[in-house]
Amino acid sequence: MKYYLTNSSENFVEGSKDFVLNPGGEMKQIKVYPAVTYQTMLGMGAAFTEAAAYTWSKMSRRKKSELLDLYFGEKGSHYTYCRTHIQSCDFALGNYAYVEDETDAKLKTFQVDRDRKYLIPLIKAALKKDKSISLLASPWSPPPFMKTNGEMNHGGKLKKEYYERWAAVIAKYVQEYRKNGISVNSVTVQNEPLATQTWDSCIFTAAEEREYVCNYLRSALDSLGGEKTDIIIWDHNKEKLVERAGETLATKDAAEKIKGIAFHWYTGDHFEEVQEVRRMFPDKELVLSEGCVEYSRNSSKDPVAYAEIYAHDIIGNFNAGTNAFIDWNMYLDAQGGPNHAGNYCDAPVMCDTENDTFTVQKSYYYIKHFSRFIQPGAKRMLLSRYTDKIEGTGFVNPDGGKTAVLLNKTDETQSFTFCENENTCELELTGHSIMTVCW
Repeated sequence: MKYYLTNSSENFVEGSKDFVLNPGGEMKQIKVYPAVTYQTMLGMGAAFTEAAAYTWSKMSRRKKSELLDLYFGEKGSHYTYCRTHIQSCDFALGNYAYVEDETDAKLKTFQVDRDRKYLIPLIKAALKKDKSISLLASPWSPPPFMKTNGEMNHGGKLKKEYYERWAAVIAKYVQEYRKNGISVNSVTVQNEPLATQTWDSCIFTAAEEREYVCNYLRSALDSLGGEKTDIIIWDHNKEKLVERAGETLATKDAAEKIKGIAFHWYTGDHFEEVQEVRRMFPDKELVLSEGCVEYSRNSSKDPVAYAEIYAHDIIGNFNAGTNAFIDWNMYLDAQGGPNHAGNYCDAPVMCDTENDTFTVQKSYYYIKHFSRFIQPGAKRMLLSRYTDKIEGTGFVNPDGGKTAVLLNKTDETQSFTFCENENTCELELTGHSIMTVCW
């Protein structure tokens, strides 16, 4: 077997060991069962935001290429399932909408010119590296004239008389992106539909999400013909997953028209909620669609602590039945932006656009320990641990290869026996480290 180890001082150190036959072992074991499998994986990735794209655009041609290779190159993270925003979000240079004329019922003035400046070039550059990338798109807010509060920020709701037109805008967006060579594989109804933010936001109840999808959005997307664009609901935090998914998917019509449920990590683990929703809706895709370290809530600036937040959440969500994980911004500037609302955050790759340099953070490597080795189509397998001091998850890839990711958040080295059937291998995880095992 091969293994890769990252700790506070080293990144992706490669090693190899052989399995030995040891049918009598029983203590300090981490065991995998490739014959016992669960959900199928869709992939992992991060978000193409205007902030990320603008930051990338400010770098030299050589650095742009290096930045792309980090995520999409042969030796990179192998990102295959990414997200972007429909119209503006907080990680944009400012509010913008594709239609601003409230009298334009036929959307004759619709245009994505703003996206063509930064977003579309970055997405197309990534697709040039890997044309198989799947894209999830989320709206943060409809145009101001469609909302009860008359602005894109500070919440408000979509007026009922604009349900049909807003659905048409989403369909038009998918159509325009296709014209630009970009397939939008799925859309969410609304980013964080219960959050009134100082930036782009809009409130939807579960019943409103259901009505909008069933009576407007599904038919608008179907009218495009060609490749189907799926619809995913919720796109907010995990602590309300059970009730929100249950209410929105309460009708047969909704269950047929909604492909999956997306969620964020900002209110804590709640892996039990994910696990229960997996049990309630075994046919639905579950997607962690956003997570990042917010400077407003975590100012420790400890790169290992930030990385462990990612690894812990990825392991917990995957073990609970999640099919995909999407990090937030791919790249940010030295301030943690740009962000038009001052909501600065950390990212795995931070760029100094003034000096044309970038920093690859520890979180990048921790995420890569999963994304580089878990292939789309992989099946999660049973992994059993002797202790809670090691967190872990395992997968059987479509090519028959197997991989397990193990995390040690403690200060002490953890020594253990890795087992598949009667085949064993002695391994150790140094304090605050992560290991991927491949065989």
